[in-house]
Order: sequence, then C-alpha cells, then structure tokens
Amino acid sequence: MMYEKIMVELKKQYLSIYMVYILLGLSLGLWEVFKPIWLIEKGLTIESLGIIFFIALIIAAFISILIGNKVIKNGIRISVQIALIIRLINFVSMLLISNKYIIIFQSCIDLLVDTLIIQWMYPLLAQIKINNVFFGLKDNLYDLASNIGTIVAGIFIGIVLYNFTSYQICIIICIFLFLICFLLLFKVKNERIVLNESNIMKKILKIDSAKDYIKYSCSRRLQLFLILGFFMVILTDNLGIDKSVAGIFWAVLQIFCNCLGILVSFKSDKINRIKFFKWANISSIFILLIAGLTRNTIFSFIAILWIDILSDFYSPIIDAPLTNEIPKHLQLHFANYKHILSYIGRGIAYMIAGYLIGTNYTLIFLVSIPFLIYQNHVGVRALKSCKHTNPYGVNNQQVTN
Repeated sequence: MMYEKIMVELKKQYLSIYMVYILLGLSLGLWEVFKPIWLIEKGLTIESLGIIFFIALIIAAFISILIGNKVIKNGIRISVQIALIIRLINFVSMLLISNKYIIIFQSCIDLLVDTLIIQWMYPLLAQIKINNVFFGLKDNLYDLASNIGTIVAGIFIGIVLYNFTSYQICIIICIFLFLICFLLLFKVKNERIVLNESNIMKKILKIDSAKDYIKYSCSRRLQLFLILGFFMVILTDNLGIDKSVAGIFWAVLQIFCNCLGILVSFKSDKINRIKFFKWANISSIFILLIAGLTRNTIFSFIAILWIDILSDFYSPIIDAPLTNEIPKHLQLHFANYKHILSYIGRGIAYMIAGYLIGTNYTLIFLVSIPFLIYQNHVGVRALKSCKHTNPYGVNNQQVTN
C-alpha cells in the first residue's frame, strides 16, 4: 500500500514536470522564434543582436558558477520558480516600457533567465527517474509545443487586437504560461542535495564519457546556433519569405519531425547510435558545403531545414545516454559545468552569426563545418565510453574501431 502511494506521488510529480516542459515549449515558440525580428523592427541591427545575446549568455555562464551551490542548497524546484517569477516580471516590463535601450537590457535578462530555467529542469526530472526514453521524450515534447506556439504566433503576426500588437499578444500569453508553470511546480518535491565530496568536478571527470560530452556540447551549440540562432531573420530578410508564412510553414514541418523524434525516443535503445551520429554529421557537412559554395537560396533553405530536422533526433540518440551516464546526485553539478561551456559556445555563435549575416549569410554554412567535424570526433569518442547504454544498439555486439 505504501509503495503504491509513493508511485502515485512520483507519477504526479513526473507529469507536472512534463507539463511545465510543454508550457515552456509553447512560450519558446510564441516569443523566441520571432524575438530577433521584433528587436530589429525596434531599431536594433543583426550585428548588435549578436553582441547582445553573446553578453547575455556569458553572464549566464558566470551566474551558473556563482549560484550553483546556492541552487543545490535551496532546492532545484524553488530555484526554477524564482527564475520563472523573474522572467514573468521582465515580460510585464516589456509591455509597459518601449525604450530602445531598456529593451536591450530586457532581452539580456530574458535570454539569461530562460537558459537557467532549461539548465535546471532536467536535474529536477532526474531526481525522480533517469531514463534514456524519457530524456528524449521531454526534449521532443518541448520542441513540439514550441512549434505549436510558433504557428499561433504566426497567425497573430500583423494582427492588432484591442490596441495590442501581435508581439504584445504573444508576450501576454507567455506571462500566463509562466504563471501556470510556477503553480504546477508546487506539486514537485523540493529536494536539497547534500554532497560530502570536496572536489565534485574531479569526481564527474572520472566518468569516462563526461569530459568528451562537455566538449561535444560546447561545439554542438556553437555549430547549431551559427545556423539556427537567427534562422527566422535569414528566412524573412535574406530569403524574402513573409514572416507569418515562414513561421507557420516551418513549424508545421517541424511538428512532423517532432512526432518522428518522439517515436525514435521509444526505440532509441535499439538504434546504433554511433552509426546514426556519423551519418547525420557527414550528410550535414555535405549539405552545408553545397549551400556555402553555391550561395543559392534553395540550397540555403535546405541546409537550414536539414540542420533543424536533425536536431530533433540528437537528443534521444546522443544526449540521452551521455547525460544519463552521470549519477543522479551529480546531475545538477554536471548540468552547471556543461551548460557554462554551452553558453559560451552559443554566445560566440550568436556574435559570429550576427556579423556574417550582416555581411553574407551563406558564410555561416562554411564557418560551421569545422565545428561539426570536431563535434563528430568528440561525440563518437564519448558514445564509445558509455557504460550503461550500448551505443551500437541492444541487438548489436559492441566492436572496437
């Protein structure tokens, strides 16, 4: 009887966290995808956006270092709730203040807090259960909700409702979503992690795959956001696609891919992860090379789409086993270290992409290739080091290469 009661309680917590992931995904689609366009319409340049996002992410990296132990002592759930309230207040200020320079500050705060919330969410989930299937599932549900949000935002583009612009409507919806997330998290237990080890980083790096996975995460974010960081700006300003059409069309394509990604999550332990990873990277290099050298708009569109499609499959195939190699009690520490480097990689990507798009947007495809090659090298090495997951698939014998 006691066991059943515990299981029911854990299930409620698990469902609450998944619901928060879905609502955060909706807010991402409603706001993040169109945010660069909105900021450009407010008078900022694509180059200045790259620098602003770079600064915000570098600050996020420092904050992760400074408050990492505080989050552990206070509990992850409370920390996420505090971050949600800060983001909610920031969004309210966006509705009330339209000064160009304050908007820059608001954008920095928004990106900073958003990254911290996502950084802390999986360690919160991992306190209940660690599973390769559920890891991939939460990312694909998040992306699916994000694409639904993008469709809604795309429908609102150009509409004025009760003197509110389409962007303001999206901001208002996001405020309500953050409030619901805040309330849902009260159903999740606020566990405090107590560790007696003095050198946590040394303990984490003793795990064979951890060091390579951290390197992979940094290069992966750099390569991914070089191409996708300002993809909506490229589609609308460089390729000449209408904002509403670009958002809705892209989101519909991605919803189909998200559904495939969810199916892959349930079958991920049967897939040869290393073979898939190598194939995905080689095909990406080939497509990016063609898009960069030809400077053709159709090939550019295909390259952006291909990179975005593959991102739905990296989580269940690559990130799930590598993240779950880390023991449950070290998940938050590991997330802090991994995300610090990821923030730096993503920030550098925004800065480079902002400059290149302002010069010639097709250069982003060629510049991203070396990072893709390095990502393949360290990623394969990390996968081969997995102890709890067979990277060659459950029906395949592991072989050394």
